[in-house]
Amino acid sequence: MSQHDASYRQLFSSPHMVRCLFDGILQACADYGPGLPDANDLDWDAAQALPTNYIGKGLQQRHSDCVWRIPRRDGEDLYILLLLEHQSRIDAHMALRILIYVGLLYQSLLKQGLIPAGGRYPPVLPVVLYSGVAPWSAATRLLDCIDTSLPLRHLQPNMSYILLDEGEMLRTTRLPKNNLATLLFRLEHSQGVEDVRQLMQTIGKLTQNPRYDEVRRAFLDWATHVLLPRALDGQPTPAVHSLQEFDDMLAENTRSWTHQWKMEGEAMLLQRQLTRKFGPLPEALQQRITSATTAQLETWSLNILDAQTLDDVFTG
Repeated sequence: MSQHDASYRQLFSSPHMVRCLFDGILQACADYGPGLPDANDLDWDAAQALPTNYIGKGLQQRHSDCVWRIPRRDGEDLYILLLLEHQSRIDAHMALRILIYVGLLYQSLLKQGLIPAGGRYPPVLPVVLYSGVAPWSAATRLLDCIDTSLPLRHLQPNMSYILLDEGEMLRTTRLPKNNLATLLFRLEHSQGVEDVRQLMQTIGKLTQNPRYDEVRRAFLDWATHVLLPRALDGQPTPAVHSLQEFDDMLAENTRSWTHQWKMEGEAMLLQRQLTRKFGPLPEALQQRITSATTAQLETWSLNILDAQTLDDVFTG
């Protein structure tokens, strides 16, 4: 498991972070809010993270995926299936994977006797949290991936999932400010040291209560193992033991690290612009952009204006 995956897994191992995602993000989005249970109707203190070891290796189990069981105050349960996507390559078969995961979850609940004989299956809320650079382009509904040329549409499986594309949401959706999930999105797509300092200071204030010690530590680990390597450019990552130490280190290195952070931001923006104009980018091209110099990024960004093909962008 990569440091990125491990850090996200650690963050969303906290019921408080899951509630921030559910209550602050999902319900803030017009497309997702209607139909969701009210956050106050769920017993978050009794929320339980479930193991995902029922997903076999042949089905590409990823240890960054999470399943939460949250009791509803009316006596029923809600299951949140949270898939964490970080890679730049978008999974075109995500809708199928969701169908399989939900089916395996139900099978596991049946084997454990958690669904009574003849009882109805509990509702599952499938959420894909995507932090990649390129905008998500895969279908969010399985039926859109199935050949429906024969009049059998009504017999086909139709599994859908909620997609949370962090970068797209930050640009187009009014997200709550003092929400830890929103702050994580903003950190993930930050483009400057000062921006990171302000966000981390806000996180520190929101997690002062000792009950949030694990969340605060998870944010510190994520910032240390994911954010700092972006600025250090291959140098060893220093040990950091508190948010105050992290802030002090950023303050001392603002000038030397700002250039590297700016370059990464320019590379992310270029990838999004190219993807919007030409579609998903080959992995080799993404790596070329990531390792480019400032001069190359500026040249390619200007070339987009008149380019008719990808090759036109990278000439000259």
